[in-house]
Amino acid sequence: MSREAGAMKDSFRGQSNLHIYFAEQYLSQLNAETFDEWGGHFHRATTESLIWQLLLAYQCHLADILKQQPKFGLSIPGGFFTARSIVSDDLPPEIIELADREVYSGWLKSLVEYPFLQSGRAPAGGVIASDAAAQGHIELDLQESLEELKSLIARHRATLMEY
Repeated sequence: MSREAGAMKDSFRGQSNLHIYFAEQYLSQLNAETFDEWGGHFHRATTESLIWQLLLAYQCHLADILKQQPKFGLSIPGGFFTARSIVSDDLPPEIIELADREVYSGWLKSLVEYPFLQSGRAPAGGVIASDAAAQGHIELDLQESLEELKSLIARHRATLMEY
């Protein structure tokens, strides 16, 4: 592997691109025939894997924004983070936009707030996992979310290249 390819592989942009690719693959599997493997849990496993890949792509995009704008002096938070969790008196305009979208944009709000676990009391059976997509607890169109995220990332990258 060339040095340049290795650098791209390790960059936040490269990671974001890879997670978008994984999400596209999961979406194509969801649109294919239903599989009886996975003990009947194929749809849920694939849906939640796709959502996780979208979240990872989004988080890598946030990290890329922070890295590409060193004048703000912000470090990349550890663990899972969103634009709203990045606190500073001086934030890049893209982070401010995304923090607002995490509250008011339906697809992004549903994505960052996806309830992988039930937040209420555990049911009598003791199962704490939640198939929120199948139970209609969220309004998340996976195709729309993928396309919106790709568009948002492309727009921000084009803006960052202008600086």
